[in-house]
Amino acid sequence: VIVGSGFGGINAALHLRKSNPNVSILVIDAKAQFEFKPLLYEVFSDEIKSWEVNPSFDSIYANSGITFIRNHVNFIDFDKNLLILQDDVKVEFEYLVLSTGSSPNDFSIKGVKEHCSFFNTNKDQLNLKKILDKTINIGANNKIFIIGAGPSGVELACKISDLYKSKFEVILIEKDAEILNNSKIFNKEEAEKTIEKKNIKLMKNCSVVEISDEQILISNNFNQVEKFPYFEVIWTAGIQPNLPEFNKEIQKINNKILINNYLQLQDFPKVFAIGDISQMDSNTSYPVTAQVAMQQGEHVAINLKLLINNEKLLPFKFNDNGEMISLGIGEASISAIGLTLSGKLAFDLRRIIY
Repeated sequence: VIVGSGFGGINAALHLRKSNPNVSILVIDAKAQFEFKPLLYEVFSDEIKSWEVNPSFDSIYANSGITFIRNHVNFIDFDKNLLILQDDVKVEFEYLVLSTGSSPNDFSIKGVKEHCSFFNTNKDQLNLKKILDKTINIGANNKIFIIGAGPSGVELACKISDLYKSKFEVILIEKDAEILNNSKIFNKEEAEKTIEKKNIKLMKNCSVVEISDEQILISNNFNQVEKFPYFEVIWTAGIQPNLPEFNKEIQKINNKILINNYLQLQDFPKVFAIGDISQMDSNTSYPVTAQVAMQQGEHVAINLKLLINNEKLLPFKFNDNGEMISLGIGEASISAIGLTLSGKLAFDLRRIIY
């Protein structure tokens, strides 16, 4: 049974089916459609259509021999090898792959849930578009604050700047001293140039204290708190793992499931965890990207076959193929396999690769 059908879950299911045609595979996900998140920004800017990034799971698993159930896993009983789903549906498993993904983390900051927009799903981008398309009265506040200058915040800031031009003042808030903390140097430099060119205001070493329905309170590196009125606040500042409840205490690190280098839970060798919800140890931290989840999905399929056949499992090694980032309408930056490229050609290449 594979719980969660994001990049990791889909790859695990399809590769397992390919290598083990006789194994019974059941995939469970609460959604009916896949979210291809890296291209949501292009859906938001109408550069591509939503159907291109939201194929149904029924179509993905059609004719594959994989069974898909739309449901939510609430509880896992490791003693009975049992999943308890919504409406008290029970599913037994022999082997289990957890790849339940992540959701926005508000870090318990007051007002985030109530007053912020998010950008994690197709529904989020549709809601945001409706808000930003509203008419602004003359003299009314036009500030849009985007919290978090990681890839999501930077890509969104550039798209909004291009789409709405002078309608909004776009302000990007970052708690660290630099943007795109874990990104490649070339992409970081290209993003900084683009942010400056598009007149996006960048506030570094700043963190959000509180958000009310009219104001955002921001603390700077001198611990001074400033209040700003806003038109909209968009939260892209971090994620937290989506985990069901377990009947046993499981080992965690940074709120993620602790796994060994074969991607198994430490105390449960027939249970694997991949993608955003898992971490190997305090010294091995992979980027939270589709690339990692896909490679782990493929690797888990290999190790499941070995485990079923009582053979020695293989340790997972992440192969960094580089990264791509959208920098506005028709522009991107790529730093991958020895290649650095920016501008329109990079945008076209990024879309082809995706």
